Amino acid sequence: MTSKGDERGRSGMESAHDPSVVVHEESFFRTLVESTPHAVVTFDETGGIVFANPAVTETLGYEPQTLVGRSVTTFVPPDQRTGFRQAFEAIRADPSVATEWDGVETVARHRDGRLVPVELSLHAHEQRDEWLLTTIVRDVSDRHAERIERRRERDLTEQLLRTVPTGLVVLSTEGVIDRMNDRAGEILGVDPATVVGESRDIEAWRLLDADGEPVPPDERVFQIARDTGRPVTEVEQQVERADGERAWVQVSATPLAGGDTGDRVVVAIEDITPQKERERRLREQNEQLERLDRINAVIREIDQALVRATTRGEIEAAVCDALAAADPYQFAWIGEVTASSDEVTPRATAGGVGEYLDAVTVTRSSDPTGPAGRAIRSRSVQVTHDVETDPAFEGVRETATDHGIRSAASVPLVYDETIYGVLTVYAGETGVFDGTEQDVLAELGATIGHAINAVTTRQALVAERVTELSLTVSDDEEFFAALSATLDCRVAFEGATVQSDEAFRYYLTVDDADPDDILAFTDDFDGVTSSRVVSVGPEGGCLLEVTLGDTSAFGVVATHGGAVHSAHAADGECELVVEIPVSADVRMLVDALRGSFDGVELRAQHDRPRSESSTLESRAPLQADLTERQRTALETAYYAGFFEWPRESTGEEIAESLGVSAPTFHKHLRVAERKIMAARLGDE
Repeated sequence: MTSKGDERGRSGMESAHDPSVVVHEESFFRTLVESTPHAVVTFDETGGIVFANPAVTETLGYEPQTLVGRSVTTFVPPDQRTGFRQAFEAIRADPSVATEWDGVETVARHRDGRLVPVELSLHAHEQRDEWLLTTIVRDVSDRHAERIERRRERDLTEQLLRTVPTGLVVLSTEGVIDRMNDRAGEILGVDPATVVGESRDIEAWRLLDADGEPVPPDERVFQIARDTGRPVTEVEQQVERADGERAWVQVSATPLAGGDTGDRVVVAIEDITPQKERERRLREQNEQLERLDRINAVIREIDQALVRATTRGEIEAAVCDALAAADPYQFAWIGEVTASSDEVTPRATAGGVGEYLDAVTVTRSSDPTGPAGRAIRSRSVQVTHDVETDPAFEGVRETATDHGIRSAASVPLVYDETIYGVLTVYAGETGVFDGTEQDVLAELGATIGHAINAVTTRQALVAERVTELSLTVSDDEEFFAALSATLDCRVAFEGATVQSDEAFRYYLTVDDADPDDILAFTDDFDGVTSSRVVSVGPEGGCLLEVTLGDTSAFGVVATHGGAVHSAHAADGECELVVEIPVSADVRMLVDALRGSFDGVELRAQHDRPRSESSTLESRAPLQADLTERQRTALETAYYAGFFEWPRESTGEEIAESLGVSAPTFHKHLRVAERKIMAARLGDE
């Protein structure tokens, strides 16, 4: 049951067969060789082909009979021929070498000229004293194509790993890093080459939760995916790099079973820091809009309260109550400011701030009690974002924190250069008063200042009793005093009108001065916008019309709800008799005058019943329904001597001073005259 002894197999072992079945060995083996799907080609020592089975047609495209007698170089490429010869010689000399040529992959040339990937198994054997080399040729094109495809996929995978914008980390189930792409290295702050082979617990980075606390190992996506066998997706965490920098990341993990290298877990890392920053900005914008809505609601409530208020006290109480009741504010108070005292005295409080104010002394000249002093000095909104760190609270920090105060804003209440006080608001949170809130509070401060001024003025108009003040001003910045000092003349106030631009037009009698000198003086005096000599009396006295801004002493008095009853100036000193409401703050008016002029003295003060004023607007006929322009035309005509005979001013001159045409002036004047006559004569 053995093969012929002169035939040696590739392994050095003999084949076996059952002689009762395999009777004709040659026929059996020929059939076996011819039916195999692999090409079998035998050639001699010269390279001549002596045998080819039918499978060469399928593998190499040749008919078997066309190959016999041809050289083996027919299908062996030139660069493979030397190898074939060397293999033949080596196998003939030592048959055991044949195992080195079993399953060798190379290429063979097809009949159509293309190279076919093949696997060769070579076997040298002796036949009739001649050595032959039999080659079994297997077409491995599919295997080669599959290998190329796998290589292409692997190359594509490598390229994807390098270029994908997502960070990827491949770990073994033991947590050892097998692969890491460059993007993951950028996010984690490491060089991928230096961490491959390291444990996932490497100290090159730390995983933190949303609160900045370390993520426990059993809560990490790697361990969850590994232990459950299920993917974990889009978990938001923070990464703290070795340099201390933090980034927001979104991590996912997917378990991969099997493969050449065993089970793996792929962790994907997305840097979502820009997204988180956008979310933060959007959240802040929404919070800002909510704050604006809240502030606007408070402002509307305060505006309504200001409209209803009839006294300054009602205004201040309403403002404090509304602000203290609005989140996130806690307390509010309004302090009084006077030139005679450094202390800021509370006038109105809300929210229980009185206990805190009793424990501290707020001054305007220094800051250790909060931002109120800065607001008064700068006349702008001042803010403390954090009581714990602001030096302005150094003297009262402990007291403030005991009362729950964490931030504060102080707003000066100013109208027309006059400061009526300071509004201070406290909050129980830090950073409440941002730029937008400060702008709104600044507008609120101006509104409150205007309301206080308006109610003070209204009280002055309707009060049955008034406070009369006798004042003197000795300052070359005050027009009356400066005119008398410069020209050594006497100046008397006759009357005034308020123009549409809120400037004051005064009518003065000037004695002992040349008209040309008077006009030269007014041309050089700062604040004079227009002037003219209306008339010159027989004794040389002049009626002067001059327009001044509201920075004059008269303007300061008017902004505080007062009116100048009379005024005379001589030798550089102007004497004023002023009427203000009994409820008005005399100190505030005097302080305001002293803030604008030097040499201000209050010489007398007493309350008296309101008397008939010498001004035209208080007379009975002016109860007629005159428009502002009709009233201005009438008053200007009266003070300019239009009704004197002969006239001291023509209609054209008055129209020019009013900035209107002559027909327009005459129209307003005649309508005003008709209304006054109707009121006087009882014409319905």
